[in-house]
Amino acid sequence: MSACPSHRCWPAPRVRSAAMLISIPALALTACEMGVVPAANPAPMQAAGDRVALTLHVANTDGASGIAIRPSDGALFALNRGGIFGPLKQGDDLSAMSPIGATNLADASIFNGETTSLVLAITNGGEFWIGSQCCSILAIVPAAGGDAAPFEGLLAGTPPSNIKPETFALVPTGFDGSEMKSGNLLAGQDTTFSRLAAMDVDGNRDVVNVANPTATNREAIHLAFSPGPVPMLFSSRGALSPDRFGIQTIDTQGRPTGLPGTINLSAKSFVVLANGDIVLRGSQKPSGQDQFDGILIWQKADESVVPGLALPVLETSEDDELIATADRSMVFLALPNRNQIYTVTILE
Repeated sequence: MSACPSHRCWPAPRVRSAAMLISIPALALTACEMGVVPAANPAPMQAAGDRVALTLHVANTDGASGIAIRPSDGALFALNRGGIFGPLKQGDDLSAMSPIGATNLADASIFNGETTSLVLAITNGGEFWIGSQCCSILAIVPAAGGDAAPFEGLLAGTPPSNIKPETFALVPTGFDGSEMKSGNLLAGQDTTFSRLAAMDVDGNRDVVNVANPTATNREAIHLAFSPGPVPMLFSSRGALSPDRFGIQTIDTQGRPTGLPGTINLSAKSFVVLANGDIVLRGSQKPSGQDQFDGILIWQKADESVVPGLALPVLETSEDDELIATADRSMVFLALPNRNQIYTVTILE
C-alpha cells in the first residue's frame, strides 16, 4: 500500500534519550491527510527541521475534544458527542467501539443538544466529569460508566458561578491554598473576568470561586499542573496579544504571574514536562516575524519558545487538547478537526 502521491513518508525520528520520548494521542485524519502510509504502526509525521513528530494512536474519534487520564491506572479515555470511550490503546478505532457512558449528554437537563467543545476530567475516585462551553451545568458519570447526571453546583457556589468550563485540572498533592485543595477539580473559562472555580468532587461537592487578589487578568482557556512534590499551576490564554503573556503561573492563593518568554503567544492547550519545559498547541508571533501555528515548546533553560511542528490552521481548533500521564512518559493530543489521537516525540 502506498501513500498519496502528494505526500511523503518520513523516516522514524531520532530521539535525544528515552527521557525525551513523549507520545501524544489526539487526532483523526485519513492516511492521505496525515502524509503517512496506513499501517498498524504508522511512521511519525515530521519534516526536516521539526522538533516534534506525531504518531497516530487512535483513529476516527468523531471530533473528540475531551481526553483524560484515569489517575488510578493511567488509562486513556476520550469523549465526543456520542459518549465516553476507553480505556484506549494504540491502534483503536472509536468508530468500531461502543461508549461506556455519557450517551445522554444532549438531554435537556444537561447540555440541551449542545454537545460540542466538550471537556473531560477523571477524579481520584474514578468519576468522569464533563463540561461544555454551552452551559454552567456539568455532567457526572459514575466510575463504572452509565448515564450522565446533571451537576448544578457551579450555580450554587459561594458566590454562584456562571463558569462555562473550557478546561479542567485535578489539584495534585502538594498544592493547597485557602480555596484550592488537593483533590479538588478546577474549572476555568477564558474571559476577562478571571473565572476559576474549585470543586470538592470527592467530598461534599462544594464549589468555591477562586479569588484573584490582583488587578491582573487571570487567563484560563487551559489549566495544567507541573509534576513533582511541589507542583505549580499554569494557565493560558487563547488569543495572541502583543502586550500580554500567553502563559501564567497561578499560586496557591490564586495570584497570576506572567511566564517570561510568552508575550504574544496563545496556548489552546499545553502540558508541563518533567524537566520543566512546556509543550503547547497554539500560536506565536514574535516581533517582526511571521506567525507560527502548531505545536511549540517553551524551554525552561532559557525561557524561550521554539517551534515544534507546524499544523495547517484549518486542521486545528480552539478545542485541541493536550494531556500527559502522571510521570510525563506519555503525552496525548486531541485535534477534533482531524478526528484522531496521536503520540508526540520530541526530536533531537
